[in-house]
Amino acid sequence: MYVTHVDKVREYELKSEGYHKVRVKYLLHAGIGVKRLQLRLFTIDVGGYTSKEKHAHEHEVFFLRGKALVKGENEEYEVGPGSVIFIRSWELHQIINIGDEPVQFICTKETSELPEPIKEDMEKHRISYP
Repeated sequence: MYVTHVDKVREYELKSEGYHKVRVKYLLHAGIGVKRLQLRLFTIDVGGYTSKEKHAHEHEVFFLRGKALVKGENEEYEVGPGSVIFIRSWELHQIINIGDEPVQFICTKETSELPEPIKEDMEKHRISYP
């Protein structure tokens, strides 16, 4: 069993193309033994947004804080705390902070891969997870 607290999990700024003012905490991932998914906590600061993307894996998203616009191919939705969305495989999506406070949401990613920032940290500092 693995137990931690969100305050103990390192936060990474997403610097990939298309992201602006977005940070993520990888709460559960392959590095601690999770085999099929990642559980991530995203924060999008005021004026920020995720990249507009589509890919093979699906997402399940639960919004905790703030006001966001979720854009799809031909639709968009305003969401806030308590909103839940499902993004299918290959569905175009982007999340934009449209409020006056940070947006926070929990998001799953179906993968057995180690998150790239964690992989880089492990190689750089020669560390391993339990």
